[in-house]
Amino acid sequence: MSALLIMALATVTAPDSAPALAAVQKCDKQAMRAMATGEPHRRTEFAAAVYAEQRAIAQERAALLDAQIAGTPSPSGAATAATALGQIDARQKELDDVKAIEKSWRDLFDEVRADFLANCSSGKRNADDK
Repeated sequence: MSALLIMALATVTAPDSAPALAAVQKCDKQAMRAMATGEPHRRTEFAAAVYAEQRAIAQERAALLDAQIAGTPSPSGAATAATALGQIDARQKELDDVKAIEKSWRDLFDEVRADFLANCSSGKRNADDK
């Protein structure tokens, strides 16, 4: 993965779940509001970084495959192309992992938000009577 894209994805990876879980457990309106307000922008940044990385992977893979189709590489050229394709596949797997983590975060965040709305309407946890 290119250094720029690694930095971009690192800055927009899924947040730690502990603050969200604590906010809903304590019915902390300010913390939930801050998370809910910032989440759409964080998701946009994530989607933009994923799009840029996926596009870069596709372009690099296409360039390598075009070069293979265009000519018969030497044994060392074939090994280099195989190594490059292996690196591209590794980048794709890493990106797939990042996307899976993001999906898990979104599922959790949506559940936390629903829990907050259902159980914190009176300012305290209705379900826990705390």
